[in-house]
Amino acid sequence: MSRRDGEWRSRLLLATFSTALSLAFAEGAARVILRPGAAAPAEGTPISEISPTLGWRTRANGSQRIRREDFEVTISINSLGLRGPEIPYEAAPGARRLAIMGDSFAHGYYAEEPQTLRGRLAAALKSCQVDVLNAGGPGYSTDQEWIYFLEEIRKYHPSEVVVLFYYNDLQFNIDRMGTANRGKPIFVEKDRTLQLVLPEADRRRPGGREERSPERRRTPSFHGSVLWQFAAARLQRSRPDWSRSLAAYGLVPALSGEPPTEYLPFAPQGDHERSLVEEMWKRTEAIFRRFRDDVRSEGAGFTVFYVPARFEVNDEAWTFVERRYGPGRTWSRDAVRSRLQSLLTSLDIPMVEAGAAFQAAEKTGPSAYLRLDGHWNARGNEIAFEALFPPMRRAFSCGS
Repeated sequence: MSRRDGEWRSRLLLATFSTALSLAFAEGAARVILRPGAAAPAEGTPISEISPTLGWRTRANGSQRIRREDFEVTISINSLGLRGPEIPYEAAPGARRLAIMGDSFAHGYYAEEPQTLRGRLAAALKSCQVDVLNAGGPGYSTDQEWIYFLEEIRKYHPSEVVVLFYYNDLQFNIDRMGTANRGKPIFVEKDRTLQLVLPEADRRRPGGREERSPERRRTPSFHGSVLWQFAAARLQRSRPDWSRSLAAYGLVPALSGEPPTEYLPFAPQGDHERSLVEEMWKRTEAIFRRFRDDVRSEGAGFTVFYVPARFEVNDEAWTFVERRYGPGRTWSRDAVRSRLQSLLTSLDIPMVEAGAAFQAAEKTGPSAYLRLDGHWNARGNEIAFEALFPPMRRAFSCGS
């Protein structure tokens, strides 16, 4: 072996050793930095409790500080179980009521109270003696909102009811399991009418709080490497199509191409999926018809506000959905909004939307959505308010 060959091999061994040492150091650092921390104890008192009819509901007099990666807010529930200020069932002389119903977009757990849709409408309509109720329930679908109106919200005798509709309401309107795998009620069609099936009994702690079994949190890894798993996860979030190709060679974890059930209305494929989507729309139409009739029988107006998901108004987010689940599917970004508009028109229910304004905000900024959480930020709530305030001002004859 020549001297030159010996030097070359020495350098190769040194480079290999240095690379291995660097990777070992990076792996060790990743195991420390990416180790899941212990779940922080909630600050305050419970803000949610089990309900035998709704599945869950906000807990009267609860108050908690909510901390997430992209927001931190305090949620306070009044003595009657609504977020926001104390509002008694009976209105003061001359006062009227507006109820904002829906899921977490209506409840606004991601924003301080003055920034929520309720808070903004209340401030704008205060001079006209309009009390605005935050009747949103985090994770609720349209069927639960209807039940909640019958059980509780009609006690306030609202003059107007606005229901916020989000695309995943379609799935949960036919499902006995709600968000976070919680049992919920469901309406089934029988003999041309809707029959209520109550949620299955949940385990309870004293006082009706939800009981959750503690789970040991472990740092995810791939082929025993935390660093490899972290890099693979980043690739899945940025270029799922590349990730799927590399998975075929075992270089990254396998990535399913099947979309979640809640995405099917945007791209149903095959007879089974199309049948399931039709069932979603049929049940949602039946719920809206009865919900509308019950609200109007109380002498109130009934309006639906369409809440677009971030991927419906953000080009980058929509491209991700197509890459993540796109192979072999034809995606329609406007499928839910346009069909809901047609459905509500047939039921003589006005629909308010602000899709163009949300889209403009996502294109030019500031963004209307929390990037990680996916709900509205302060700008998103402002856009919803700007769209909903004019029809509500007219409904209450509040100024010009």
